[in-house]
Amino acid sequence: MAFSLPSVIFLTRMRNHIVTPLRQSARAFTTLPGEPEMKNLLTKKTLPLAIGLVVAASAQAQDSIDEILVVGSRASLASALEKQRNSDKVVGVIDSDAIGNFADINVAESLRRISGIMVENDQGEGRYVTVRGMNTDLNAMTINGVSTASPEDRRGIILDGVPSDLLDSMTVYKTLTPNLDADTIGGAIDLETITAFSYDDMFIRLKAETSYNELTEDADNPKLAATFTNRWELGAGEFGAAVVLSDQSRRIIAHNNENGGWGDVAPNDDYEMRYYDLTREREGVVLALDYRTDSGNSYFFNMFHNEYSDKEWRAKWETRDGLEDNDAVANGSVFSYANGKVDTESRNRTEYREITSLRAGADLQLTDRSRLEFEFFTSEAEQDDRDRQAVIFRSDTIDEAFTYDNSDPEKPIVTFPATFYDPSTFNLKAFEREFTLNTDEDTGASFDFYYSLNGNTDLQFGGKIRQREKLNDLIFCAYEPVNDINLSSVNFVTPNQFLNTVAGPTASFDQVKGFIPRLGSGSASLSDGSTCQSPGPEFEFSGDENEESIPADWVTEEDVMSAYAMATTTTDNATWVYGLRYEDTDTTYRGKAFDGGFAGFTRFENNYDFFAPSVNVKFDVADDRVVRVGLFRSLVRPGFQESNAGAIVDTEDNEIEGGNPNLDPTTAWNFDVTYEWYLGQGTFFGAGLFYKAIDDAIVEVESTDTVFRGQQYRVAGTFINTDDADIRGFELSFQKAWDNGLLFVANYTLTDGETDLPTDAVNGQRTIPFFKQAKHTGNVSFGYDLGAWDVRLAGNYRSKFLDEIGDEPVLNAIVKWLSWS
Repeated sequence: MAFSLPSVIFLTRMRNHIVTPLRQSARAFTTLPGEPEMKNLLTKKTLPLAIGLVVAASAQAQDSIDEILVVGSRASLASALEKQRNSDKVVGVIDSDAIGNFADINVAESLRRISGIMVENDQGEGRYVTVRGMNTDLNAMTINGVSTASPEDRRGIILDGVPSDLLDSMTVYKTLTPNLDADTIGGAIDLETITAFSYDDMFIRLKAETSYNELTEDADNPKLAATFTNRWELGAGEFGAAVVLSDQSRRIIAHNNENGGWGDVAPNDDYEMRYYDLTREREGVVLALDYRTDSGNSYFFNMFHNEYSDKEWRAKWETRDGLEDNDAVANGSVFSYANGKVDTESRNRTEYREITSLRAGADLQLTDRSRLEFEFFTSEAEQDDRDRQAVIFRSDTIDEAFTYDNSDPEKPIVTFPATFYDPSTFNLKAFEREFTLNTDEDTGASFDFYYSLNGNTDLQFGGKIRQREKLNDLIFCAYEPVNDINLSSVNFVTPNQFLNTVAGPTASFDQVKGFIPRLGSGSASLSDGSTCQSPGPEFEFSGDENEESIPADWVTEEDVMSAYAMATTTTDNATWVYGLRYEDTDTTYRGKAFDGGFAGFTRFENNYDFFAPSVNVKFDVADDRVVRVGLFRSLVRPGFQESNAGAIVDTEDNEIEGGNPNLDPTTAWNFDVTYEWYLGQGTFFGAGLFYKAIDDAIVEVESTDTVFRGQQYRVAGTFINTDDADIRGFELSFQKAWDNGLLFVANYTLTDGETDLPTDAVNGQRTIPFFKQAKHTGNVSFGYDLGAWDVRLAGNYRSKFLDEIGDEPVLNAIVKWLSWS
C-alpha cells in the first residue's frame, strides 16, 4: 500500500488578468453552453502560507489587479474539454492542473486517465503506454511536436522517468491529419511544456510532496518542483521566459513471484521469488523563451531535459531441476516434489537514462492571408547500463522433498527443507558483469505554409526532413570460480518474506561488487577487440562472452523525408480537414556477425515510401453536440531490435539467428466515429467506435530451408511480416461537476483484436490477442473542489493482457491490474 501526502503549493499572480473562465492561462477560451463566467475569485487551492503570499501580492498591487482566476480540478476539466471540442481531430487531453496534482509519479500515470489508454507498470509505477490495444512500439510520442528519441533499444518511449511537473498539457491524437507525422497506429502522444504565454503575467509555483510505502516504512521520498514565468515589454513586442525545475527521489521495496510453466496438472518449470530494494531519482528542467511582435510574428526556443537513475538490489531465489525433472504428487492444489536444486542470485546495478529535446523556430505573418512557420529540432536519448553486476550461487540437488501450494495462484507458498536455508549449501556458480550503452539522436527541420483561400477554406502545405541514428553497444563478461567459493564465506543476508514464502540466504548488495577486486588487474580482449576485465587467478571466463557481446553491437541510420498538402473547409455546421502526406524512408543497418568468434561487419539497406491520405470531419449537429468521423492511413517502421544487422551464425550446421533488415513497415487503415455531448456546467458525455485494418505485422519465426540475407540456410531464426489483422473497439466517457464542489469523471474502453502466428513462429502456430492489448480498461475519479479544499481519489482498472508468448497457449504470461490513488 502506498499513498501520497498532501502537496504544498505556493502561488502568486500579479497585475491585470484577462478573464479566462475556469482556466489558469490567458489562452482563448470559449465558454461552453451553460457554463457560467467566473470573475473576481481568489484561488484557495493552497495552504495558509500560500494564501498569505497571494494576498500580500494583491495588497501591494491593489490598483492594478482586476481579477484572479480559479484554478484546480474544475478549471482543469473545463480547459481540457475546451481543447477537445475545438480540435479538428479525435483527441484526449489532460490539462496542466490535472497532471501533477493527482498522486501521479510520472507522465505515464497521468496519461491513463484518458479513454483508450492502458499503462504497463514496473515496480508499481506506470512505465509503458498502450493506446487502443497497440503497444508502446506502435505509438508515437512527441515533446512540443518534436519526435522523441528513445533511450532503450526499441522505438517505444519509456515514460516512468519523466516527471509530470514538467508539463503544461498532454494530448493523445487518436486520428491524424496530413500535417502530423504518420508513424503511429495506436495514437500519437504529445507532451506540451509550459511557456510564459501560458499565463497572463508573472507566475510562481513551488511544490513539495512525499509518499509513504508500508514495505519501505519510509516517508522520506521528496518530490520538489518550482515554476517561474514572466513577460516583459521589449521593443515592438513582448518577450516571455519560463523555467520549470523538478527533482524527485523515491525508495521502493517490492516482492514478486514468477512461474516458468505448467505441465498438464502441475508446475514443471523454474519458480522464482524476487525481492527488490531500489531508489529511483528523477530530475528535469524545462526552458521556454518566446518573443511575440505586435505585427503578429513570433519566435520561440524550447528545451526539455530529463535525467533518471535507478539504483537497484535484486535478490532472486529460484528452484531449478526439481519442478522440471520430477513428477509432482498432487493433493488438490498442493504439489509435492521428491528433490530439488536452488539458485540464489543477487544483482547490484545502476541504470541511467536521459532524454533531451530542443526546438527553435519562428511563425511569420507574411500577409493578411498567409503565414509561414519553420523550425529546427533535435532529440537525443541515452540509456547507460554499464554498472550492472550479478552473482549466482547454486546448490547441489538435494534429495529432500518440498511442496508448492497453489491455493492462491497470485501468492503460491513454496515450503523448502532446512537445508536450503543454510548458506553453506550454496557454491558460487558465476559472477557476471554487463556494460550496455544505447544512444538515439533524431535531428531535422520542417516548414509549414498557411494560406486563407477564401472565407471558408484554408490551404496548408509543408515538408520535413529527419535524420536518426540509433546505436546499441553491449559487452558481457562472465566469470566462473576456479575453486569452490561458498556463500557462507562472503557477506550474505536473508531478505524479508517473499509474499507468502520465506526466502533463503543471498549475497548482500555490497558483496556483489565485492567480487570485482578479486578479478585480475588487467584486461582481456574479445575476438572483436572489445575488452573485459581479466579473470585473475581465482576465476576463468565462462565462455559466453563473444556470443553474447558481438552480435549485440549494431547501428541503424534512418532518414525520413516527408511532404504534405491539406485543406480545411468550414461550412455552416461542419469542418472538413482533408489531404495527403508522403513519406520516403532510407535506412542503413550496420552490425557484427558472430561465428564462433568475430566474423566481420555486416551492412544492409532498405528503402521504401508511403502515401497517407486522411479526412477528418467535425459535424456540429447542435450547439452542444458534436459528431466526428475520421479516416486515415498510417505506418510504424520496423523495430530496431527486429531489424538490426547483428547475427549469430553457425557455419557448420548452416544456421543463423539475427534481425531482418528487409522488413516492411507495419501499416494500417484507421476509421473513427465519435459522438460528444457538452451539456454545460462541467458535464460531458462521449462515445466512440474505432477500427484498424493492419497489414504486415511483425512476428518472430524459426524458418527451415529458407533464404535469409541473400543466402540459403537450414534454419533461420529472425522476424518476418505476417498476414493481415484487425482491431476494433469503443470508448465511453462521462464527467460531471456539481455546484456543491463534487466532481466525477469516468471512462471505459473495450478493445478486441487478434493476430495469427504463422506455421514457423517460434512459439507455434495459433491465434493470439495483440501483444499488451487489454480487452477492458477503465478509469474513475471522484473529487471535491470548493473553497480551500481540492480533494481527489482516482482508480484505474485494466483486464488481463498478453505479456509474453509461451511455447503453448496455457503458458502465455498474462497480467491484470487494479489500483487506487
